Amino acid sequence: MDKEVQQYLDRVHESDFAMLSEVDRICKKHNIQYYLHGGTFLGAVRHQDFIPWDDDVDILFLREDYERFLDVYEKEADKRFKLLRFERYPQFFDFITKIADYDLTYEETSFGAEDYYEHRYSHPTLDLFVFDKEADNHKWQLIRMKLLYALAMGHRPYVDYSKFKGVMKVVSFLLTTVGKCIPFKVIAYKYIKLQTLGGLAKRAPEGAEGAGDETTLFISNEQPDPRYWGLDFDADHLIYGPDTAKIRGKEFPIPKNHDKWLKKTYKDYMSLPPEDKRVPMHVNVIKKNEDRSL
Repeated sequence: MDKEVQQYLDRVHESDFAMLSEVDRICKKHNIQYYLHGGTFLGAVRHQDFIPWDDDVDILFLREDYERFLDVYEKEADKRFKLLRFERYPQFFDFITKIADYDLTYEETSFGAEDYYEHRYSHPTLDLFVFDKEADNHKWQLIRMKLLYALAMGHRPYVDYSKFKGVMKVVSFLLTTVGKCIPFKVIAYKYIKLQTLGGLAKRAPEGAEGAGDETTLFISNEQPDPRYWGLDFDADHLIYGPDTAKIRGKEFPIPKNHDKWLKKTYKDYMSLPPEDKRVPMHVNVIKKNEDRSL
């Protein structure tokens, strides 16, 4: 990675650290449990910092804590860090609520269409992922969520149908076309209802380990991505209280069984990807590679 790109990413990481520290402050004040997630979790364990080429922050809540966080965040947070609740907007980016640092604006993002989203996502972002209980018929729950995702794609500025093959290309075209006719907010609230079909995922009582009476959880607002989509996490993956890992010398919470978790999602997680895969995912500072890795 050349010096200019690294300097730019250093500025992004300053922003990422400021957002994460503000979230951590609010969560501690209100006794809200969260964990580092995704590349942020991996970076804290493998690099004791952000992954050098990663450009956003990922954290994870149980549903109960997520709802409590949304209730207090906008009253408590520095106004520079704006909460972007996906269900509030008429356009579809994904089903992930984000926090954006409006003190830093990207010149260009990897997905384009900044004007379509009114530049909401042209900033460093912190993504809020949610653990929900699986419904009794979880496979059918996931199928319905995928269908809603396809309908929601109709509310993006464009869809790259070349990613689909054969009959799936036709199906995706039909679903996105139908989705354009349905207001996105209708789709969004149906998606939220499906996320919570299995009931509210709660914390265990004070002093007990685990995630309440939940035995099987899933990350309900992931994109249909093979890394996390459909993965089951039993209570053994999520034990309270958490361990911690450092980012820039500050301790942040991670799942206690982090080795088991990271092996489940990244396999040999301590090994670095090939050098040509070490690229930012969102900010367009170098030529992008379709197959990005952490």
